[in-house]
Amino acid sequence: MSMSKYKQAIIFGSLLATTITVNAFAFDLDEVQNGVQPYQEEFKALDKNSNSTLTWAEIQQDKNVKKKDFKAFDHDNDGTLSYEEFAELKTQTSQKAIKGAMSDSWITTKVKAKLLEEESLKSLKISVETHKGEVLLSGFVGDASLKAKAEELVTGVEGVKSVKNAIVVKG
Repeated sequence: MSMSKYKQAIIFGSLLATTITVNAFAFDLDEVQNGVQPYQEEFKALDKNSNSTLTWAEIQQDKNVKKKDFKAFDHDNDGTLSYEEFAELKTQTSQKAIKGAMSDSWITTKVKAKLLEEESLKSLKISVETHKGEVLLSGFVGDASLKAKAEELVTGVEGVKSVKNAIVVKG
């Protein structure tokens, strides 16, 4: 039984995403089980007054931490983060970043598969980049109808928030 290239790409993308997720979570779990404190050095570097807690002023050195996250992970509401609160914050934000990157990779995989499935577009070299659900198409096509067709197909892919069509019509 023959399987379309689209279905093959979707299956491959699913397996890849699952593998990455499992490995990322397993890494964190292994560190904790082995007694390793993965964010200890970073915590100490941020703790300028060496009191084993981080204030908002201290944690602002880490540009990836937002005030709302600081408040959300300050479980005892004392205006500071203990090492445990900081480690939880860093783990959660790292997992969100991984999920976001995987989501964009997944969208890119689905878009490329959709373009390959379309007879009139599959032999063309159209590049696809995705960032936060926004897809950028680039490359060259022979006429405007192919450019429009590519954008129409991509707009219908689940997870795509917007499409910037930078495909150039040559001919």
